[in-house]
Amino acid sequence: MSLRYRVEFSESGDVLDPQVWNLNQNELTSEFNGGLDRDNILPAVIPEGMIVNNAFTRISSAVSDTPFNPDDSLRSWQTIPNTSLSLTMAQDCLLLCEWSGTWAWDAAYTAGSAPYTEDAVAFRIVVDGVDVTASSQFFGSSIKECSTYIVGAAPVSAGAHVIQVECYIARVRDQDLRLAEEDVEGAVTINERELLVTERRR
Repeated sequence: MSLRYRVEFSESGDVLDPQVWNLNQNELTSEFNGGLDRDNILPAVIPEGMIVNNAFTRISSAVSDTPFNPDDSLRSWQTIPNTSLSLTMAQDCLLLCEWSGTWAWDAAYTAGSAPYTEDAVAFRIVVDGVDVTASSQFFGSSIKECSTYIVGAAPVSAGAHVIQVECYIARVRDQDLRLAEEDVEGAVTINERELLVTERRR
């Protein structure tokens, strides 16, 4: 057991306060309840056979290499097929969500009128429809083939949850990558992709 220090000190003449006593007791209690580490557990006390599968973490994935072409007429987020997970959590936990993918534009880059514009695509991960993380920018068609990786974390309650990846295709300005009031001219194909979700339990 590691050395623990008293949180509060009482001196002669102090007004009696049970909170002072409780704070000191809680310092010791926390060492045994929840503060379990190599300071207070001997090596090999808990053998592997005593720990059930997925006791602390569970890893799930959705992998696909089926090409997907987002609808370039939509100005909204679109769900990428074959890259979603429906999971049921036995208890409250933290979800670590990761996604990586590759894509290619079908035509050579063509710039619009100044300020120059280009077709572009962005990605995000949502849990139960709520954003967890998103790419920091739109990826323009001036780079014909590209890939990216995004990651985010979200606390969730026990029960069923849906984790999915979405994309947004639009025409953006080259200089600041903000949306332009122009129609998308080309098409993008999203190829290899993987959603990886790690449940970290208490």
